[in-house]
Amino acid sequence: MARGFGQPVQGAPPAGVNYVVGTPAQTPVLRPLRQPIFDTEVYPAGGIATLRLFTNSTTFAAGGAKLSRHTNMTQSGQLGTPLEFDLVGFNVEIERGTSKDDHDTLYRTGQFIWFFGQNTIWLNVPLSRIPEGIGLYGQISQDGNAAPVEKSVLVNGWPIVQNLYNFTTPDRMARRVTSTESFRAQIDFPDVPTPTISANTEVRAYMLGILYTQL
Repeated sequence: MARGFGQPVQGAPPAGVNYVVGTPAQTPVLRPLRQPIFDTEVYPAGGIATLRLFTNSTTFAAGGAKLSRHTNMTQSGQLGTPLEFDLVGFNVEIERGTSKDDHDTLYRTGQFIWFFGQNTIWLNVPLSRIPEGIGLYGQISQDGNAAPVEKSVLVNGWPIVQNLYNFTTPDRMARRVTSTESFRAQIDFPDVPTPTISANTEVRAYMLGILYTQL
């Protein structure tokens, strides 16, 4: 039977350049989750000029290991492969039980800055502009005293999950953060002298949006 042009002879070794046919890498299947990215740092009682968040996934700036309640970052300064994130906004939470004076000092003097890429500022606003969106609300009465003591429970903004600093575009598009892109937030305290408070206080920042991850 006639053999077509270019058709190899049965049983003959292949002619030409040797090559290897590899198996192409599979594109991971990512599932969307309504899961914020969060990180925590400690503002020391003696004051500090800058708190940097999302830059160290394991250790606080002053030392000591971060626990799972402090951060859900698995890498420092980026999401890591193959994760992606659609950023829609921010919350900032100051540690529960902080005194009114300390609470007011941090919100009055703090400046929230978010960097995308190496040093490109994408957001720069007073810290008081970033709501907590969570937390207790109202007043409590301490029983057992000769005269009950009324105390306010402090939050910044109405404590509902819909309360956030909206970072979407005018057409309501989220900002996509890919696996290897760098990002960070920092809270600057530019006052001189640097503000002091009565006790070391945890400050937690949230990037709100949709996390795309493998399940």
